[in-house]
Amino acid sequence: MKHLIRRGLGVALAVVMATGLLSSCGSDYDPVQDIMGYKGSTVLFTVNGQDVTAEQYLFWLAQQADTTYSYASMMQSDDSETSFWDTKVDENSDETIADQVKAAAQNYAAMYSVVEAKGKEEGYSYTSEDKASYQEDLATAKEQLGGEDAYAKYLKSMCISNKGFEHLSSVSFIHSHMVDGMFQDGKENAPTAEDLTQYAEDKDLLVAKHILLLTKDMTTGEDLSDAEKAEKKAKADDLLKQLQAITDPTELESKFDELMKANSEDTGLESSPDGYVFSAGKMVEAFESATRSLEPGQLSGIVESEFGYHIILRLDPATSKAFRENYSSAKLREMEQQWVDEADIKTTETYDNLSVADFYDKLTAYRDSLNTDADQAEEENQQVEQDTGDENAADSNADAAGDGTDANTDANTDADANADADAQTDSADADKSDASNAADTTTDTQDTGDSASQAQQ
Repeated sequence: MKHLIRRGLGVALAVVMATGLLSSCGSDYDPVQDIMGYKGSTVLFTVNGQDVTAEQYLFWLAQQADTTYSYASMMQSDDSETSFWDTKVDENSDETIADQVKAAAQNYAAMYSVVEAKGKEEGYSYTSEDKASYQEDLATAKEQLGGEDAYAKYLKSMCISNKGFEHLSSVSFIHSHMVDGMFQDGKENAPTAEDLTQYAEDKDLLVAKHILLLTKDMTTGEDLSDAEKAEKKAKADDLLKQLQAITDPTELESKFDELMKANSEDTGLESSPDGYVFSAGKMVEAFESATRSLEPGQLSGIVESEFGYHIILRLDPATSKAFRENYSSAKLREMEQQWVDEADIKTTETYDNLSVADFYDKLTAYRDSLNTDADQAEEENQQVEQDTGDENAADSNADAAGDGTDANTDANTDADANADADAQTDSADADKSDASNAADTTTDTQDTGDSASQAQQ
């Protein structure tokens, strides 16, 4: 379920600072109030007696409406007399696109409700460690979205507050704990080796690890030089020889892991240290074809793809940690959907009267206002910078003028002193004072970062 939150952001899991991220509008702002005219805490329906509020539901409605509108609106004729949202999804059904979107959003909101309730029943909760992980993801989310203001704008545009989004994210952590706990050996839902093998066959899933030596600069997309490629190939050959020298199959994966961690240039290794689980078409063709040609536990030769040189170890679904996690997540999602299907859902009048078309019109207008406000803020910032620059220039001119006046005064004073000295030969020595000006210079520096892409489609 954590992937749902990540998908909502379009970049990585967005998170919220405990101190309040939205400095411009405070931590208790309510976009639902701004958009719909009623509070985000308004109950729209209950799931097994548990309240689902407007902001908990409208976040999903906004997401579903965005996805559906961007795709399906392209399929509608401009001369259609039927509005987009009133279009029938099937000529044999009275269900409209609006009905479908509204129901899909309700399903997501209900699923989060039942997962939270079931998780707590089983003793799973949002821990302090989860909170720390959540906080670590914040910096990445803000950077990817363009900073705090951009993050604030995103949350507003999705009809949810800081607190509301953190609550959604906390449920995703509970889901993860359930995946880890409910399918452990000895538990009722623990899979057998046969379960795992059969699931892999039914879903046509492969699982493999690889050592990747890149022959492409992933920052620029440019191929490395022939000399550099030759060095990578020689290194790949050496690694392969080390692995082929292992005669005990039980030691192969351990040695593979050791060399993979020390040498692989796959940027996905950190997030997928136990290997990749994938179906047809999800990996580059050379990688998938080579994996399919292997038996579980078998090592490939050097496989060349558009990204570089791979050494692949196909894994047995029955013993692979990565595959077991994939299986557990899929099975829990099936259970969660069953919980939703069996849940007692009671809607309120506010929900029943909610029009998807009206909501999306209001949301679109609200987003336009956010963009306008952002543009105005940018113009104001530019004006402030210009005004500041003008003031600094004026100050510099004033300082220059002052220096000139001081110089003239000093010159006249020196002339008077010399005249007095000539007139009075036995007078006391005249005191003299010198002045000097100093200028400070500053040098701006800018940090740059490198990024790399995974050798995955």
